[in-house]
Amino acid sequence: MNPAPNLILVGPMGAGKTSIGRRLAERFGLAFVDADQAIVDDVGSSIPAIFEHSGEAGFRAHEKRVLAQLLQGSGQLISTGGGCVLDPDNRQAIRTQGFVVYLRVSVASQLARLQRDKTRPLLQRPDREQVLLEMAGIRDPLYREVADLTIDTDLYSPADATANTVLKLAAQWQILEPKRMTPSPRTVAVSGDRPYQIHIAPGLLGNGELLAAPIRGRHVLLLSDDNVAPLYLQQVRASLQAARPELKLAEYILPAGEASKTLDNFGAAITALASLGATRDACVLALGGGVVGDLAGFAAACWMRGVDCVQLPTTLLAMVDSSVGGKTAVDIPQGKNLVGAFHPPRAVIADTAALRSLPLRELRAGLAEVIKYGAIRDPLFFQWLQAEREALLAGDDGALAQAIARSCEHKAEIVARDPLEKGERALLNLGHTFGHAIETAQGYGAPGNDNLNHGEAVAVGMVLAAQLSAALGMADAADTEVLRELLQAYGLPTTIPAGLDAEALLGHMRLDKKNIAGRLRLVLWRGIGKAEVVPDVDEAAVLAVLRQG
Repeated sequence: MNPAPNLILVGPMGAGKTSIGRRLAERFGLAFVDADQAIVDDVGSSIPAIFEHSGEAGFRAHEKRVLAQLLQGSGQLISTGGGCVLDPDNRQAIRTQGFVVYLRVSVASQLARLQRDKTRPLLQRPDREQVLLEMAGIRDPLYREVADLTIDTDLYSPADATANTVLKLAAQWQILEPKRMTPSPRTVAVSGDRPYQIHIAPGLLGNGELLAAPIRGRHVLLLSDDNVAPLYLQQVRASLQAARPELKLAEYILPAGEASKTLDNFGAAITALASLGATRDACVLALGGGVVGDLAGFAAACWMRGVDCVQLPTTLLAMVDSSVGGKTAVDIPQGKNLVGAFHPPRAVIADTAALRSLPLRELRAGLAEVIKYGAIRDPLFFQWLQAEREALLAGDDGALAQAIARSCEHKAEIVARDPLEKGERALLNLGHTFGHAIETAQGYGAPGNDNLNHGEAVAVGMVLAAQLSAALGMADAADTEVLRELLQAYGLPTTIPAGLDAEALLGHMRLDKKNIAGRLRLVLWRGIGKAEVVPDVDEAAVLAVLRQG
């Protein structure tokens, strides 16, 4: 077994490296090491005394020697001194001996947090603010140079920094394993009345034991589409038959695309189950993207009033959204997902190797839903997505696995508390009411290459929701631009396609399932990570945003 990596915190004084570091070390089972205290123990003098007798240069020499000794170990959380990055040898050692988190803090926050601190030699001057500004100008680029991840601790109050923030940073570290290490398979548990697990790793479609484990009976309908089936259907069938030779398997293959999510294809899937002789312990395996998953889940919900469904998502969009939570549906001309049922899967098995065959446009569409999780409730994840854009777009296995796991963790937490979308779960629909209206107006993506797919429509919808939030005085317009810039950086659209009528889009939005008593009920926000459900939204304000586009 490889030794546990070092988690190294860097940043200026007042960033919370010690208080946050102790909590994180306890949570991860790492040995907490305060580098400044290690210097004191080694020299036998306090830091002010070292500065008094040896000056800053003498202190830095002790710091370099002690830090080099600490970094020879493993399984540690090391809280470094604020000036350790000034030495290039220290920076090189830090970069190569652990995963480095830069805890960033503004000078204003430093002044507030350190106003009573009399122990720091470099702050024993009346012009504290100027000293801190000068330090920041020199050191901030060096912190950025060594950091694998940057966390802005100004987002949280001092009380948060030693409580809730630690939990958020812990979650962030769990999805940010060092890239130099091989990511391990991940399992996310979804609790509730019908608990299940989400398995995330490459190669799972060839794992017959895992595929067969949720199947209780012997009748299995494999439902896929004509893009995915040629790639993976035979592998899944062979894996299942090797693990469970007695299984009776049948297939139903849809034409690929949103236009296939219809009542006619739902009826054909039901007919396939009937022809199979499927009994109450039958299982429908949904091998494909969101269209396949939604239709397969709805068929499973209705056959004999409900049989098992196992989701085998092959797109990023399905892995982080539609396969999790049990919302199943088909479309009708009047609107998207208007006919359906809540039917939680028995398991979700996400083979990340399938993403290697995904066109870049579809990968980007899935990343729109990933960005949504940062936008609604996790500003740290939002920051990580800003930093990891190149890796995610390049299809880096580790980065994608981390993004999928964190997204599923967020959805699992919400779904467990609100399985039937009577409250909090609606937050998962940020941008969806606008996006579904666009999809409906464009005929669900068929025909025409200019039509938006689901993820692209959601990207536009999120920007429209942010614009409406700013127009209603709920949020700063600057946050809208930050969101727009991130979506554009991922190659996603952020404006309504040309030729769509604003009043027609509003008409489609009136059919949204979240509406109550004929009044618009939308997911809006108060800035990044702070979404909320807003009832009785003024249609005039919505129309103005739609016209602005």
